Amino acid sequence: MKMRVLREISREALRGLFRNRVRAGLSMLGISWGIVSVVMLLAYGNGFDAALVRGFHGAFGDGVNILGGGQTSMQAGGERAGQRIRLRFADAEAVGQIPFVKAWSPEYFQDVPIAWQDKQSSYLARGVAPAYGSMRSQVPSSGRFIDAEDVRLQRRVVFLGSEVARKMFGNTPPVGQAVRIKGVRFDVIGVQREKVQLSNYRSPDKESIFIPYTTAGQLWNTEYVGIVVYQSVSPTLDARTTAEVKKMLAGRLRFNPADDRAVQVFGSAETQRIVGPIVLGLKIILTFIGVLTLAIGGVGVMNIMFVSVTERTREIGLRKALGARRGAILLQFLLEGLVTTFAGGAAGVLLSYVLVWMFSPRPFLSELLDDASRTADIYMVLSVQLLGICTAILMFVGLVSSFVPAMRAARMDPIQALRYE
Repeated sequence: MKMRVLREISREALRGLFRNRVRAGLSMLGISWGIVSVVMLLAYGNGFDAALVRGFHGAFGDGVNILGGGQTSMQAGGERAGQRIRLRFADAEAVGQIPFVKAWSPEYFQDVPIAWQDKQSSYLARGVAPAYGSMRSQVPSSGRFIDAEDVRLQRRVVFLGSEVARKMFGNTPPVGQAVRIKGVRFDVIGVQREKVQLSNYRSPDKESIFIPYTTAGQLWNTEYVGIVVYQSVSPTLDARTTAEVKKMLAGRLRFNPADDRAVQVFGSAETQRIVGPIVLGLKIILTFIGVLTLAIGGVGVMNIMFVSVTERTREIGLRKALGARRGAILLQFLLEGLVTTFAGGAAGVLLSYVLVWMFSPRPFLSELLDDASRTADIYMVLSVQLLGICTAILMFVGLVSSFVPAMRAARMDPIQALRYE
């Protein structure tokens, strides 16, 4: 019995929409425009976030940190403040022995002249270990990165940054060629794949060359390590790993582990703390603008429903006089409003898919960073989570814009409704 009544109410609601199809279509158009605004703005915000993540991931993988010596600002172990802290290879090895450290590498720096045939220039040379390649996203476009045998045998091999390879070799394949670094012959074993890098130290990776750290001692003094790069076993343990590293080094180098200036640590966690609030603020602003646009569409639906209720006042009075209950009237007009809202929302989602396909990617960082692959641009993506958020907003707007006119219709006095002209 209840199902039959519900079916009849649904038919009446659809008949009401069909009789006023032009009006209903305009209401749907307002909702569609609102949902397109919400979806596109949220998709842009998500794409902006993803572009920044890709950019910083080119400098630091998950849980990766760089550690450098500093200057003490606190007294410790009988040592006065202001002492310079310098790291040696043994300190880097000690960092690698900490249970929370997954991978590590020393990093030695020096600007060196590099020559091939009649071309010569100066670039930053980095003496590193094999683990450095995965931690710092040094993916080869050709050849390979430094391996354990290169380090063990102190081979004179070099891995070129993408910009170095382009400027030195042009269209000639660099792998297998021999270059001279400070007058010493090195064989090119690989070339870095183009990557986006929003953060760097000393020099961008694409403008650097990489050699085994054991070979670096043949070219310059490697008594002190420039940087220690390490990666925690899990990004969730990043803070604990850094605390353990500082505690261990404080014992070895006699400084207070609470002294933040004794050693400098920077990595993926710090970049997230910097970027996170910026992205969150942008998403909140874009969401507010989109919801406001959708709410305007909801007001349009509400106005149309009020007009519909006013025009059908005598019909409502007649139905009540014949025994229609308040709940049935309420449900009929509520269904009309919800169908209008969700039909417009569905059309808006479909239109959003088309617009995302047409306008993605949007220019962002690729031109600034000379990234031909365009990985640093904003790729708008309609994720399930995003559609879920839009559906929830649409349900709220649909219920509010439909419920208020429906309540007005349900509360009408049948005698006054029949007298309405």
